[in-house]
Amino acid sequence: MRRRGMETEGDKENSERWLLTYSDMITLLLALFIIMYGMSSVDAMKVKEMSQGLEQVLNHTGSAASTNAGGSASVSANNLDKVYQALKTYISDHDLDQMIDLSSTGSSVTIHLKDAMLFRPDTAILIPESKPVIQEISNSLEEIYGDINHITITGNTADLGHYDAANEADSWQLSVDRAVAVLNQMTSMGLEPDKMSIEGNSHYNPIASNDTENGRAKNRRVEITITGSAN
Repeated sequence: MRRRGMETEGDKENSERWLLTYSDMITLLLALFIIMYGMSSVDAMKVKEMSQGLEQVLNHTGSAASTNAGGSASVSANNLDKVYQALKTYISDHDLDQMIDLSSTGSSVTIHLKDAMLFRPDTAILIPESKPVIQEISNSLEEIYGDINHITITGNTADLGHYDAANEADSWQLSVDRAVAVLNQMTSMGLEPDKMSIEGNSHYNPIASNDTENGRAKNRRVEITITGSAN
């Protein structure tokens, strides 16, 4: 009889063990839900921050970073304008209006140099009179070199109406060689070449009609384009 009573009590203890297992499972699930909720909250915050950042960039309403970028762009534009004004004064003082043209977009300055003031006819050999002008340009650019993004030197020739292969090749080569000659002269005067590149357009980028000698003279040119830094 006592044995049956002991067996009944043992069976009762065994039947209640599932409650402990169930309690442990509920505790683990609760901990898991808390962790998952915490992770989802962090992600939501991150998504919100990313959304706000994108909205600021797209609307140009960023805080410190946008303000700093705008400030740098303003400094760059101001310095480019100083170069533009200094060269404009130099051109006027030396009566070079017929040989040099300047143009500015605010973010870039382009110097148009006629080939007659730079080279011997039909060559890429610089004449002595060109060097003071290139020196003035180089000095002006060196003063604001930190605010310069890039300097592109482009050679252009006139269209004489000769389109055979030999003449076409000569025109391309001459436009490139003249750009290289100006670049080499500028770097020899102290301007670092790491922000510089050259282009040759042959006669395919005219700014005037090639039907007249005056128009062809305008088309024979080297252009120096300076863009301000975006940073």
